[in-house]
Amino acid sequence: MSSFLRGFDGLWARPIEDYRGAVKEYLIVVDTNVLLELYRFTPQARHELLDVLDQLGQRLWIPHQVVKEYHKRRFDAVREHLNLYTSVPENLKSLRNKALQEVQNLANRCSMSDADKQLLTTPIDDAFEKVSNEIRRHSSAFDLSLAKVVRSDPILSTLARILDGKTGNPFSDKEETALISTFQERVAEQLPPGYRDASKAENAHGDFFLWEQLLREAKKRQVPVLLVTNDVKPDWVQKEAGFVVGARPELLAEFNERCDRDFLMTQLPYFLSMAKEVLGAAVSQSTMQQAKNVRLADVTEMLQVTLPQHLYQSILNELANEFEENMKIPITRFSAEDRESHRVTERILQAMAKSGRKRPDGDTSFSIPTDCFTYFSEYLKVYQNSPETENENGSSRSEYRLLLNELSSLRELLEMARAERQSAQSRAAEIERAVRDADTSVPDDVRTRLAREAEATRRHLNSTMSDVHDIETQIAAIAEKMRKPDASE
Repeated sequence: MSSFLRGFDGLWARPIEDYRGAVKEYLIVVDTNVLLELYRFTPQARHELLDVLDQLGQRLWIPHQVVKEYHKRRFDAVREHLNLYTSVPENLKSLRNKALQEVQNLANRCSMSDADKQLLTTPIDDAFEKVSNEIRRHSSAFDLSLAKVVRSDPILSTLARILDGKTGNPFSDKEETALISTFQERVAEQLPPGYRDASKAENAHGDFFLWEQLLREAKKRQVPVLLVTNDVKPDWVQKEAGFVVGARPELLAEFNERCDRDFLMTQLPYFLSMAKEVLGAAVSQSTMQQAKNVRLADVTEMLQVTLPQHLYQSILNELANEFEENMKIPITRFSAEDRESHRVTERILQAMAKSGRKRPDGDTSFSIPTDCFTYFSEYLKVYQNSPETENENGSSRSEYRLLLNELSSLRELLEMARAERQSAQSRAAEIERAVRDADTSVPDDVRTRLAREAEATRRHLNSTMSDVHDIETQIAAIAEKMRKPDASE
């Protein structure tokens, strides 16, 4: 290495040949977000990624922290993906209605004939119908359901085979306690990785635990490491002008100090491309494109903010008020600007409620999406010089907030229950068709099994329908209580 570069690792991009050599020879460590992509990929892309992991053999290793997060989040991963097949058509339907309404307004103002109006509306209907049909086709081609993943997860089974004997051990309780203290010290000094997650209510130390386990394994084996992750937060990677240069210099220095070996990081699409090139792995262009698309969809830069508790609560209350009021307005009355404002408000509200954590000094730290900060700063300007907003109606305000939080949680549960009901309906219909199609040539044991499955799916469907009804009843009751004067502001 040139003496002009030595000592400045992380501030210049490593040549592609280094990454190719790492894919071929280094210990490959895979992050949780890569494993969860398996639940979003098409069947072909999923099989290709699993084959690449299998091909790595003993050079593949997974930290215990990754395994822990995978097991905790795999149901959410498939649920979020399946929800797209219902939420996107619903959003498209709203947009279609909005477009048709605009055409109707134009037709009325211009006194158009029905024939002229139809010339404008028909292409809109046809276009939205074509897109909806294509989404249904993709939905039908996707082979996972929440019920299938819960009962017999094919991805879990394959990973259990591939990763048997290739996963790390957890920390002891004593080690974990000591390491959490170390993490808090590193956060205070802004030492990567993980300090950007410090405001998380849960698993704030997750990235640091992964890093510590990776360091210990590399030191024990005395090997260089290539970490494959889609995490490009600033506490993992060095960025310039929006481009990733490589791992943070602090990480490279720490790895070198403790392991005296090389350390590289790359993202899934680039890893798959190099695996195809240097390992001869069967990776299609479609799979690499999916890896790139999903990575881009998942990247959300978060900005950490710390405010006095009363200021945090005032802004949170105001955002909740605005969001709740917008929920009462029909979507057809929303302009494009209104919809964007509503979407940003929801993102900020969810981020604040999820990540808010009270600090020892009484302030509250939380994270919001970086692209929402300009919008958020307008609220900050309004409230930054205001006193604490408690008054004689404080108890009513608090009760209203509790009801609002409960309502928000129930709505999330309702979405999950409806998705599960839809899955159960599809599964029940599938089994019922199989039972009807089973003729006398089908063996008795198969017919018996189908009958048992049909009965089980009917019971499960009834259960999910009951869950949806119960949650809808709870939401209606809370909404009614919030309309009462003593529960309002």
